[in-house]
Amino acid sequence: MALEALPEAERLFVLTGSDMAQLLTSLISRYSVVAPVPKDPKRKDHVFKAIETPEEVDLRYQNTILPPKKALHLPFEVLFSFDKEGAITHAKDVGPQVLFGVHPCDLHAIAILDIVFKRDYVDPYYVNKRNDTTIVALNCQTVGENCFCLSLGTGPSVKDPCDATLTPLPPVLSEDRYLLEIHTPKGFDLVQGMDLVPAEPDVLSEKSKVIEETKRHFKKRINTQDILEIMEDNFRNPIWEELMEDCLGCGSCTMVCPTCFCYNVADVVDLNLKSGRRQREWDSCMLLEYAEVAMGHNFRKDRDARIKQRMYHKLAYYQPQFGTLGCVGCGRCVTTCVKKIDITDVVARLRGE
Repeated sequence: MALEALPEAERLFVLTGSDMAQLLTSLISRYSVVAPVPKDPKRKDHVFKAIETPEEVDLRYQNTILPPKKALHLPFEVLFSFDKEGAITHAKDVGPQVLFGVHPCDLHAIAILDIVFKRDYVDPYYVNKRNDTTIVALNCQTVGENCFCLSLGTGPSVKDPCDATLTPLPPVLSEDRYLLEIHTPKGFDLVQGMDLVPAEPDVLSEKSKVIEETKRHFKKRINTQDILEIMEDNFRNPIWEELMEDCLGCGSCTMVCPTCFCYNVADVVDLNLKSGRRQREWDSCMLLEYAEVAMGHNFRKDRDARIKQRMYHKLAYYQPQFGTLGCVGCGRCVTTCVKKIDITDVVARLRGE
């Protein structure tokens, strides 16, 4: 039976802790599974990485250092290699993978990258990985101190397309419980062979209560009403020169951003002069060399021009081009900034608040 023909109740399942371990074990045997994992024993910082066992996964995480986009738009990749005989070897595809436990803000960022890399100018390297990827989103149950996705409508619950969604539910007898919602045939393939009991209808009210409770814990907000006009009117605001004195121009804010997509491409010849490769890696508009052109001219030599570019790209330039703001409210840029430059504070000051 086609997934669309199944009643909603037969696409909803409640997973216990043991069910989750069974699901992850099954996925690991069939896919490369990229999931949130604690980086240190204190479980303060988390990263998305390929897992080998279910025990590695921590679904209680608030945020990760780098967004899960790194599994689709790689920080560094060799596009192809070549030799002096003219032979060209293209990079191998990553193969089927599952992005597991993706928060709503990062899911919205992936939806933006889909537009960037698939609409006007198709990037085959991104598209191949994206087509081979199944995404299991995770509605948030906790809120980080720098999260402000609620203000942007990108969280704490899933609104963008994905293959399946998990929602943490109140535990019963100290056992973890998750609501699993299947949205696509790819999502349904994930649970094939598992003996899962369909959820009772009242589980959706439990889900709503969890999400509403999560919304109460947001402390950081951003007011984006009339943001295009606000940005246009403040292009010469003295705040940019003030921020120049704080900003180190290190590029950390863009490197952790889930919607930044800039990269640099280089042809590298090996020392033997017989072979080489074309590679690309993430680049950043916050770095001094980014806007430098031939003969050494630099269009954004000063840090105030670069930080202005970053803010305007997220809050003004994205909307006309891609139909959405370029900020998803994950707060990573605030967390990683050594000087704690806060985009929500900048907008509030531009608004005179």
